[in-house]
Amino acid sequence: MIDLVIFLKNNLAEHFVIYFIPLYIVGGRSVAILSAQFLGYKASFLLPVVVLLDTLQIPLFYHLYGTISDSLLARKFSERTIKKGKNLSKSKLFRWMQVMGAPGVVAITTLPLKGCGMWSGVLLSRLLKFSKLTGYPLLIGGSILGCAFLLGLGEGILKLWTLFMNG
Repeated sequence: MIDLVIFLKNNLAEHFVIYFIPLYIVGGRSVAILSAQFLGYKASFLLPVVVLLDTLQIPLFYHLYGTISDSLLARKFSERTIKKGKNLSKSKLFRWMQVMGAPGVVAITTLPLKGCGMWSGVLLSRLLKFSKLTGYPLLIGGSILGCAFLLGLGEGILKLWTLFMNG
């Protein structure tokens, strides 16, 4: 992953969209935000971009969990989705989030850990049988909180880095 970040930084850093979206897709929210922040992009710019990208995923994941057509590709993808859902629902963290209800949807969407994020948030929202009207604000709220946490973490790392480099 570090090699990808360095390659993209050296070749595409001045072209934010070309640089950021592959990192977001491959590495997720955490890698994309922290690397862009280390390249000098400001939190006030990154927060709306990442929340928008997270929000664009919600209808896709609702669709995948809701209805899948009968095509061969869709069935294979559906099997993979069902397998991921079963594995995820066996995890202790996921079960704990499920017991929490609505705050659990926000929490699982917020956490910058493997197995958390929008995909898991939508799955939990569907398992809890929340309507889209209830689920969307919870998922977007989790995205905003997750981005804010990562941006704060990035700022802290940058301040420590400057402190050690200057002191």
